[in-house]
Amino acid sequence: MRINFSKYSRQVKLLAIIPVVAGLLTFSESFLPYKEIETTVVSKNESYRAKFDRTTYSIYFENNNDQFTQEVFNALKVGDNVILTTSFFHEETSKITKVDTGKWYLNSTGEIYIQYVFALVFLLPALSWLKQRSLSSKQVKYIAIIILFSLFDFYRILK
Repeated sequence: MRINFSKYSRQVKLLAIIPVVAGLLTFSESFLPYKEIETTVVSKNESYRAKFDRTTYSIYFENNNDQFTQEVFNALKVGDNVILTTSFFHEETSKITKVDTGKWYLNSTGEIYIQYVFALVFLLPALSWLKQRSLSSKQVKYIAIIILFSLFDFYRILK
């Protein structure tokens, strides 16, 4: 039995505003001022993935967490007071400053570029507004998947 998703075309076109707004918010962060968050290093985690031959260095703060380079990971210790310079909405860390020494470290993992790729994908459902007729079943499925992923992004922004 095959389900005809094209009958939900109008609803999906309306819900397409969600990923479009999420994508625009992500791109707008490059123009907005950074936020500074004063926090403490709570824990650190180093994990190796043999499949990709890659080590991930994660640092968890009181109210944030992120992945960093090995240099930053080794420079910080649990209990260190730091100031995080983060993006406005997603709170992606771009710079860490140790409060006691004033030394700062840049986060050069490149995660921001992945966010921009997602933001670009989130803008694609806006093309559905240009189509006068109803969307095909396949188009509805693709846009619905993008809407679902954008909801997770909105949760991160609102959290």
